Amino acid sequence: MLFIFTTLYFFSMMVYYLNHNIVASVVMISLAIFLYIIEVGKNKRYINIRGLYALGFIGGFGLSLLKLSKLSDTYNFLTFIAVFISYFSLYFGSFIEDRKNRKRNIVIKPYRTEKSSSFFTSQEVLILIIFIVTFLSFVVEASILKFVPLFTIKTPHAYSTFHIFMLHYITTFYIFLPCFALCNYFVNTERNISKVFVIASYIYVVIMALLMVSRSQLVISMVLSLFIVVMYKSKNIKLFKINKNSIMRMATFLILFIILYLIITINRAHNIEYLNGIFEMKNDKMPIFITQPYMYIAHNFENLNYMINKIFRWSFGRKILFPFFTLTFIKKLFPIVVDAPYYVIKEELSTLTIIYDFYYDFGLVGVAVFSFLMGYIGKKIEDKAYFVLNNDIPIKNNYILIMFAYYSYFMTFSFFQTYFSLTDTWVYIIILTIIISFFKMTRNLYRSNVVKNGKSRKVIIEETDYIDNDDNDNIEIVEEEIENSEKEYDTNIEEYSSKYSSYFKYDDD
Repeated sequence: MLFIFTTLYFFSMMVYYLNHNIVASVVMISLAIFLYIIEVGKNKRYINIRGLYALGFIGGFGLSLLKLSKLSDTYNFLTFIAVFISYFSLYFGSFIEDRKNRKRNIVIKPYRTEKSSSFFTSQEVLILIIFIVTFLSFVVEASILKFVPLFTIKTPHAYSTFHIFMLHYITTFYIFLPCFALCNYFVNTERNISKVFVIASYIYVVIMALLMVSRSQLVISMVLSLFIVVMYKSKNIKLFKINKNSIMRMATFLILFIILYLIITINRAHNIEYLNGIFEMKNDKMPIFITQPYMYIAHNFENLNYMINKIFRWSFGRKILFPFFTLTFIKKLFPIVVDAPYYVIKEELSTLTIIYDFYYDFGLVGVAVFSFLMGYIGKKIEDKAYFVLNNDIPIKNNYILIMFAYYSYFMTFSFFQTYFSLTDTWVYIIILTIIISFFKMTRNLYRSNVVKNGKSRKVIIEETDYIDNDDNDNIEIVEEEIENSEKEYDTNIEEYSSKYSSYFKYDDD
């Protein structure tokens, strides 16, 4: 795979330097699509980090080779090398994590148990808590700042000034609400209240995105929820059933999303003349619905190339550690620690690609190391998420799916932003980690109570080639109460527990 990637990548680069931009772009974009298709075919996972990173980063770079804007410049050879190293290292990191666990595993095939109504209630209570907390946080912000971005007039950047430190991160956590509602719904699709929560969560997201005129928050929320749906619907082995109803639903969803996106754009006071003046396209007659997405993808690589050309010394971790300096107030006490300005061609176009800060901190070495870590950690999260998804267990820590969906978003939109250097990214990750950990504790408490009650459980153990890729190779055990256990199993619970004590070790699903 890496051989094909390397061959076609450098062929595209060679064609680019021969001034055949269209051919170079077509080859690079085709390579990105090919890599994604191969990953889906190999793992049967539509949402996977290597494939999505290829689509987002390599595909985005291929689009930028067209050079349709007057702001474009010839790419430095180091820019090509940095993009190449990034995907190569990410692939290698995920490969190492995959190989580490590619060995014979003991897998538990559990029987279903009766689902506890308290389990659903706890998820729905969490959804209500997120709704209440985020809404109150928004109200407090609006009260302190004395304005709401939607109701400002001719203020293009009102959305960016609507921000109170720390409080705003809580407000914007609402973007995850549809994900929580969908996880609750897919656990048991027969509960009507679950459907109500899903619909209400989408309505809430739309209202909040409109009030804050934030296209990015709308996009993130919709993409994350789409990832959750795709993972649950595909179930790792089943293909989507394309029919008339599904096509109509997808078309309706897309039309509504485009309408909302345009409404928010209009309320940001960004008219066509304003945008065309910023984008400076070579073809002045190019329609804005082509110009805008092109520039939001392609120009980020122009900023990366500009930084590589202009930078004269590395920042040695100051960019990557920016969230740490912010959350610990070091940035306010010692502003010099973050005194490393961004190199951008135009102030209004400030998006940078995911590897911008990696290169800014340590050059090509930083790109190689941090891309490797992205692949290694991402693959670990991916495998845990699909293990939870594909194993038929009664109580799932399915919030790991939300974490994986968020990580997959970074991969898909890797052309856009330096996500791992953003404070809000780490605040969201911390909150999600707390929720996942809390759910793990309550689940383990439930399991321990089951054992204390002295109820026999059936455990089926098989040796198989299935790879669960759990980092500690722990065995997932799910127990089912068996009626008339005296006839089939030893009713002495102490002997039973002693016999299988080595298996009662629970870790993250």
